[in-house]
Amino acid sequence: MEKRGFFLVIMAGGSGTRFWPKSTSRRPKQLLAFGGEGAPSLLTQTLTRFDGIVPQNQRIIVTTQSLQRAIADEAPRVQVLAEPQGRNTAPCVYWAARAVAEKNPKGVMLVMPADHYMADLPAFRATIEQAGKWAEEHSDLVTLGVKPSRPETGYGYLRTAEAGGGACRPVEAFVEKPGLEKAQEFLRAGNYLWNGGMFLWRADVILAAFDQHMPEMRKAWEASSGRVETAYPQMTATSIDYGVMERAKNVVTFPLECGWDDVGSWTSLEGLADALNAKRAGGVVTGGELLAVQSTGNIVDAPGKLVALLGVSDLIVVEHGGAILVAKKDRAQDIKLVVEEVKKIRPELA
Repeated sequence: MEKRGFFLVIMAGGSGTRFWPKSTSRRPKQLLAFGGEGAPSLLTQTLTRFDGIVPQNQRIIVTTQSLQRAIADEAPRVQVLAEPQGRNTAPCVYWAARAVAEKNPKGVMLVMPADHYMADLPAFRATIEQAGKWAEEHSDLVTLGVKPSRPETGYGYLRTAEAGGGACRPVEAFVEKPGLEKAQEFLRAGNYLWNGGMFLWRADVILAAFDQHMPEMRKAWEASSGRVETAYPQMTATSIDYGVMERAKNVVTFPLECGWDDVGSWTSLEGLADALNAKRAGGVVTGGELLAVQSTGNIVDAPGKLVALLGVSDLIVVEHGGAILVAKKDRAQDIKLVVEEVKKIRPELA
């Protein structure tokens, strides 16, 4: 049942460079679809996730001016706030909180990234309902911590006050991405959750937190009389985690167990291969056709193409828009280095 006091805020300003060449500055990851022809984009999936929970007229997408038209085309019934410049997530959240507070100061903001994947939608929605009710009734900053399924070194963690217990747990600390040994310790301890970057809070609560921990945000906003073009360059360019959450004492988390994935790089598609029906002999194929001869563990995305691989393993092979990427899977996080070079020689492909 829709909650009239709930507002959905989707952060969709990222460039998604680790999915190049399929993801570009003009059409980044959140606008892409994985899983074959006719599959919805990650942004559309995110919006659909909240059907029946958040009314259509209480949904906001925050993106950049350069992506405003593409985002509006993808989500024509949703309010789009177009940032004059990217300054990380703290200014993004502040502007959205101001927009929600104008409509309902006690409105509960569900702040979500645009490009995550949830395998078990009912479990996700149940946690949202539970966490949203808590945020509505308490002056807490609520975050969703993902129950870890492996000793992951690519995510930050939330250290909670207790392992097990009730659904709502106080957050003792935000922990940076660990090494493998530490990640294994966290998994054994049971009171560490992945920091999924998903938040719920009332507009008045997060604005009060900004006033306490980042007072310069209100100063910039009021000095500009709420004119975003003037205010934004004066706002501190930092993440909501660093600017507010790591400093606040009223942070709680609801553990989330729903087959979550942040779809952060090409290699993340291996974990989603079953859901995407993308497993093939020789690897994972999310576009095109793969002929693998004495080849295993590869990731291929080349719609309309036959990709023949001979005697190679653990490669990423992607063809899109006049560019071809071939990379080792263990360098998936470094594809942004390629994008920086492409910008210099073929900026239209970046």
